[in-house]
Amino acid sequence: MKSIRCRIAGGWAVLALCTATSLAATRENPAEAKPLPAIAKNFRLEDHLGGSHELYRMKDGKAIVLYFHGNGCPIVRKSIPEIKAIRDEFNPKGVGFFMINANPLDDKDSIVEEAKEFAIDIPILMDTAQIVTLDLGTKRTAEAIVIVPDGWKIVYRGAISDRQEYGFERPKPDHDWLRDALNAVLEGREPEVKTSETKGCLIDLKEVPTKVSYARHIAPILEEKCVSCHVEGHIGPFAMDSYENVAGRKRMIREVLVTKRMPPWHADPYHGEFKNDNSLTEKELRTMVAWLDSDAGNDAKKDPLLRFAVDDAEPVWPLGTPDVIIPMPKSVDVPADGVLDYVYMRVPYTGDEDLWITAADVLPGDRSVVHHALVFLNYPNELKNIEPDMEGGLNGFFAGYVPGMLNEPYPKGTGKWVPKGSEFVFQMHYTTTGRAASDRSQLGLYLAKKKPAREFFTRAATNTDFEIKPNDPKSPTDATYRFDRDVVLYEMGPHMHYRGKEVSYEVRYPDGNREMLLNVPNYDFNWQTMYRLDKPLHLPAGSQLRVAGAFDNSARNPRNPDPNRAVYFGEQSWDEMFVGYIGYAYVDAEAAPVQTVASNIHFGKPVTAENLVGTFWRIGRWKLNFQENGVLRVGRTFKGTWQHTGNGLHLRVAGDEFDLEIQDDTILSEDGPLEYLADHVETAPAKARLSSNQ
Repeated sequence: MKSIRCRIAGGWAVLALCTATSLAATRENPAEAKPLPAIAKNFRLEDHLGGSHELYRMKDGKAIVLYFHGNGCPIVRKSIPEIKAIRDEFNPKGVGFFMINANPLDDKDSIVEEAKEFAIDIPILMDTAQIVTLDLGTKRTAEAIVIVPDGWKIVYRGAISDRQEYGFERPKPDHDWLRDALNAVLEGREPEVKTSETKGCLIDLKEVPTKVSYARHIAPILEEKCVSCHVEGHIGPFAMDSYENVAGRKRMIREVLVTKRMPPWHADPYHGEFKNDNSLTEKELRTMVAWLDSDAGNDAKKDPLLRFAVDDAEPVWPLGTPDVIIPMPKSVDVPADGVLDYVYMRVPYTGDEDLWITAADVLPGDRSVVHHALVFLNYPNELKNIEPDMEGGLNGFFAGYVPGMLNEPYPKGTGKWVPKGSEFVFQMHYTTTGRAASDRSQLGLYLAKKKPAREFFTRAATNTDFEIKPNDPKSPTDATYRFDRDVVLYEMGPHMHYRGKEVSYEVRYPDGNREMLLNVPNYDFNWQTMYRLDKPLHLPAGSQLRVAGAFDNSARNPRNPDPNRAVYFGEQSWDEMFVGYIGYAYVDAEAAPVQTVASNIHFGKPVTAENLVGTFWRIGRWKLNFQENGVLRVGRTFKGTWQHTGNGLHLRVAGDEFDLEIQDDTILSEDGPLEYLADHVETAPAKARLSSNQ
C-alpha cells in the first residue's frame, strides 16, 4: 500500500508540476490570454527544403492540416508515423498537410537533420518570427489544426488522437479526433469534437514587443526599407510620406508583411548574402506587426516621414539625375486593348570619344503600360567583330527596366563600355490596360571619371526549348552558362513570366564541387530583382552555372492567365521565358581576345530530300531535325513539317510558314546560312529534368 500511495502521490506531483507550468506560462506570455481564433489569417512561410507556401493559395483544397513540430519532442517523434498515415489516407482526397516549427532553438540545419532521422516527408514550415504561431494561438507542439478554405475557418484543433500521453502511449487510440474531423469535413458537416487537449512540449514563445514607438522604431524601419519606393512619382502605389498614410493602411500593410509580398525580397536567406537585401529582420518584422496589431499610435512631435512629401511629383531617377539622358526619338501611343508587337527605336551616339559608365537606368514614361524595356548597343562597323549578340535580351542586355527592378551602380572598379559611333537600340514591350496611354521612356547614363579597371558584362543562361503542360503545378526546366575564363561573379537575376514559380543558381566548379549561390522559392514577376552578392565570388575558368527552375501552370497560381493550355517559349506575358541573368567581370583587366569559331555551313553533298532525312541544322537559337515523311522537329518541343521544293525548303511550324533557299551544299535564311551540325547527338528531353527543389 505504501508503494501504491507513493506512486499516486508521485503522479499527483507530476500533474501539479505540469499544471503549475501551464499557469505560469499563461501569466508570463501575453499571447496566452487571447481567445483562440476561429479564422486562420493568411501567411507565407518557407519549408526546411527551400520551398515556399502561402496558405490562401490552397483554396482549391478540401482542407489543410497544420501540425506543430519541434525537434526532440518525444510526443511529436512518436506521432510521426500516425500523422504520415493520416496524410497518406486523406491527401488523395484533397487535404493538404504541413508541419510548422516555431521553436527558437531549432534552426534549418537541425530541422533538416531531424526530418532525415525520423523520415519526415511532410514540408516543415519554419515560423522563426512566431507570428503565425501566435496568430493561430498555438502553445504546444503536437497540436493539429484543421482549416477549411471556405472562409478559412478553423474547424478542429487539438491532438491527433488520445494515443499519446505524457510518459506512455496506448496500443490503439480510443478517440481518433483528427481522422474524425477530416471525415466530417469531406462529408460536408461540422466535426462533433472541435477541440481536444494537446499533449506536447511547450513552445518557447518570445515576448510580444510592447511600448513600440512610431518615432523611434516604426518610422526608421519605413525609411530604410520602404520609402525609397513609396514616394510620389516612384513605383510604390502610395506614398509613405506621413503617419496618416501608414496608419490608415495598417491592416493591408500587416497582410503584405506576413505573406512576404513586402518588402519585395524573395531570396531564401539560407543561401547567400546580398548587398541589396531589403527584407525585414525577424526583430523588425515582429516590431512592425506588434505596432500594427496595437492602436498604431503616433508619439512623434514632428512626423519623421513628412520630409518625404512632395507637392508636384515628377518621374524619379532612383540613382539621382543622370549625367546623360537619352530619350526615345518619339512617343509611342499605346491603345486601350489588343496585343502589341515589340517596338524598336534607334538612337545614335554622336559623341567624339568612347564612354565608360558606372550605371545605367531606364525610366518609363508610363509604368502602367511598359511590360519591359531593354537597351542594346550596336557597335560601329569597324567593331562588329567584337559586338556581343544579345539576341533580343536572351543573351544579356546593356541596360533595362522590368517591374520591380531597382538598378544600382555597377560594382566598384567596373563599368560598361560605349564605343563612339555606337547606336542605342530601345526594345519596348507594351501591354494594354483598358485605357489609351502614351510612353516615351528615357535612358540615363552615369559617367565614370576615368576608365575602370574591368569591364562589366550582363549576360544570361537561357532555355527556350521547354513545354509546360496544362494544370502542371511544378514544370521544371533549366539552363547553363559556362565560363571559359576566370571571372568575378557579382549578381544574378532570374526572369520568367506569370507562371514562374521558383528558381535557383548553382555553380559547379572544375573540380566537381557544387555550391548553391541563390534560391528564389517564391518568384514574383512583379519584382524582378538583380541579387547583388555581398562578397563577389571568384569562379575559375571551366566553372559552369546551372540555373534551375519551375513553372506553376495550375489554378493555384493567381497570376496564371489560363491553366488549361500548354505553354511554350514566347515574348508575351501569357507565354513563358526562362532566363538567368548574371553580372560579372573578367579577373584579368585586359580585354578578352577576339576569337571567332568558324561554324560548319557546308553539308558536303547535295541538299536533296533523301540526304536531309536524319540531319540536324541550327538557325539562330533553334535546332532543326529533318525527319522521315516530312516531319520537322524544332528543338525538343515543337513539331512541324518540311517539304523540299527543288531549289529550297518550305517549313511549317506552330501555325507559321517559312521558306529557306538552297545554294549548292548550304541552306540559307534571310539572316544568312544555317549551321550544319554534323556530329550532333540528341540529348534527353528537357521535361525529364528536375528542378533543384525536387
